[in-house]
Amino acid sequence: MSILNPYRLITLALLIVAAFSVACSGETEVVQEIVVETVVVEKEVIQEVEKVVEKEVEKVVVKEVAVETEKVVEKSKVDAPAPSSGPSGTLSIAMNTVGVPVGDPQGCIPGCGNQKFRMSAYETLGWLDDDANMIPRIATSWEVNGDEYVDFKIQEGVEFHGGYGEMTAEDVAWSFNRANPTFNPDSKHDQAGDFKRIMDKMEAIDDYTVRMTIPEGGLGVGQLRRALTPYWQSMGIHSKKLFDEVGADGMVDKFIGTGPLVYQEWKQDDKAVLEALDSHWRKVAPMQTVRILAVPEATVRRTMLETGEVDVAMIDLKDIPAVKDKGFESFVTASRLNGLYFGGNLWVENQLITGQGNTGDALDRPGYDTSKPWVGEYGNAESMEQAQNVRHALAMAVDREGINDAILGGLGEVNHITNIPVSSKHWDSKWEWPYDIAKSKELMASAGYADGFEMTIWTGAGTHEEIVNAIAATWLSELNVKVSIDLQAYGTHRPRLVNLDFPHIQYRTCGDSFAALTVDLPKSNESTSDKLGGTICAGSMVPEWEAIYEKMVTSTDKAEREKLGLEFFDVTRENAIAVGVNEQPQLNVYDGSKIGAWPIPPQMCIGGCEWFNVEEIEWTP
Repeated sequence: MSILNPYRLITLALLIVAAFSVACSGETEVVQEIVVETVVVEKEVIQEVEKVVEKEVEKVVVKEVAVETEKVVEKSKVDAPAPSSGPSGTLSIAMNTVGVPVGDPQGCIPGCGNQKFRMSAYETLGWLDDDANMIPRIATSWEVNGDEYVDFKIQEGVEFHGGYGEMTAEDVAWSFNRANPTFNPDSKHDQAGDFKRIMDKMEAIDDYTVRMTIPEGGLGVGQLRRALTPYWQSMGIHSKKLFDEVGADGMVDKFIGTGPLVYQEWKQDDKAVLEALDSHWRKVAPMQTVRILAVPEATVRRTMLETGEVDVAMIDLKDIPAVKDKGFESFVTASRLNGLYFGGNLWVENQLITGQGNTGDALDRPGYDTSKPWVGEYGNAESMEQAQNVRHALAMAVDREGINDAILGGLGEVNHITNIPVSSKHWDSKWEWPYDIAKSKELMASAGYADGFEMTIWTGAGTHEEIVNAIAATWLSELNVKVSIDLQAYGTHRPRLVNLDFPHIQYRTCGDSFAALTVDLPKSNESTSDKLGGTICAGSMVPEWEAIYEKMVTSTDKAEREKLGLEFFDVTRENAIAVGVNEQPQLNVYDGSKIGAWPIPPQMCIGGCEWFNVEEIEWTP
């Protein structure tokens, strides 16, 4: 029985592809080298990547082979553009939070680091083109030298706010070393783990060259993009001169960056107020003032938008159609693929060591529970077929269209595999799950569960809980499957995944389940034993997944990685362990009479989509 099928309110164009990072770990015979070729030409916003060479070229180089390192060639000096009429007016934004203000990178806990550069007060080493390739920002070029180091050339003429002088390579090195726990064990920075993964330290070679030494294991595919651009999580460059002047304690409440906006005030659980610079090396913001207000209640944020108190607001997805009916505009800034992950299928016996296969330590798998109807005993053909039939049956008893229309207000999209959206140019209809109750009942009977069974699904509160309740209602009425919903906080739930002790089902977004991911990036990076000690987010480990992952993470050939990605989708559709349900977008909702085009590069929307890249807004105060 369909949940609801009202006419579809809106069809959204979903986010374009991008690339996600996967870390290599363990001993390996392979050294990875990422070589990026970019050429900048001048245009109104100063930097543009020529179409001929706009993409990253990622290489893996075997140690015994001599490699001639290629260089990224960029202009090292950009003159500041002259403002036309100058900034004017106030842009007001209502968010659920304004983050945690801490000026010192060492103490920049979650809610601090991403917010600084997303508020346009700080700037990152790299930026993103329309395909989410890393392109220059503070770094004008970079050269990867085997598995030893990366040299970054730094933009000349970039001034810190408040008269703290020109930014140099020393500021870049200090900023990252201050946040990197390998160099500074006292670091509490939100992205400390990302920085530790790609660098031992940074060192200023001269005023405009900084060297990043690579730790054992190499960079891996996509790591520069992950940690040095806004694509995932990163950090803006801070002033070492400020630290030398006031020390760690004095720097806590001082925010000196290089972005187009300058902090006037930033108070947790209250607001952030920023003013535009009259001139800037890259881009002068069109608005004079930006106010970001912390408003925890979604209904209050909606009211503030509708009454004109703010120009942009974070609105609940289900409320967006009504707000749009009143003349407000919206667009997608990021999109996540949510689905059902059938835990307990922990079929891998030994840990994966990249380059050596599953030859690591034997795994303790307390969550490997073959008494669960959806968990197969690996090597037992009958058991594997019965459990797979159960998973297929449950996947076919999900009314994806009804859920999207009734719960997401028609603003999302159906999903079938949690690593690829239906909007992808690589999408193939053979991966779809039909809504077919008759076939579902047939498969349940063949597996020996014609009378149903009981199960538990873990999920988050809010929209996710609503969706699980809808799925559970169909499963109960049609298949006699009784669902208990586990709403434990993620912090309580996560240790069971880390410890391989979770035999139940989850409805969630997994780490590599974003619509902005490219097919060629290594798949299931958070669902293999290579991530042991971190979150095995699927709650299952599949030998075929691990074999594909290992090939993808070490492949030098993008076309080959794409082929392997498609193979991964085939395997995932067949095993039905990561079953997609919907694609849920994150949208900006705003007053279109003041805001025109608002370009946002493809990214994961971590740390403030509603305030990101405001200097590029077409603004009419």
